[in-house]
Amino acid sequence: MRFFLYFFYVITFSFASLVSAAEPDDTPTKALTKSAVTSETLIETLLGLGLVVALILGLAWLIKRTGKFQSSSNGAIKVVAGLSLGTREKAILLEVEGEKILVGVTPNNINTLHILGKTNDTQHQQDKYAQFDQQLQTILAKEDQHD
Repeated sequence: MRFFLYFFYVITFSFASLVSAAEPDDTPTKALTKSAVTSETLIETLLGLGLVVALILGLAWLIKRTGKFQSSSNGAIKVVAGLSLGTREKAILLEVEGEKILVGVTPNNINTLHILGKTNDTQHQQDKYAQFDQQLQTILAKEDQHD
């Protein structure tokens, strides 16, 4: 991480020095006296390119690490949750046609650990809403008592 921070500082200060070194030109036309491609501009270009490539690779690693953009093609199988159990082992909760299945994933195989069965998500959501409504009514009643 420190490498990227130092790299960012170097790029920022190199561009800042170029901006501060630029002077306004009062002459209407000026002939180019030296080559436009110098070692300094080449290094700055390569450092900028390196920064962009590092940013792309960092974002790709972050997306892969979080796993937030995984989806199935037809929606028949959904990953409900996942838990890393070691460096290469995971426990994953899948939902297949309303049935939840807990599987263990290792580099060599996948094992079914437990079948949870069909769940009624609408009933569970209604229970959560009823619980929220009850808590809200309790808070409002307490506020009315204080007034």
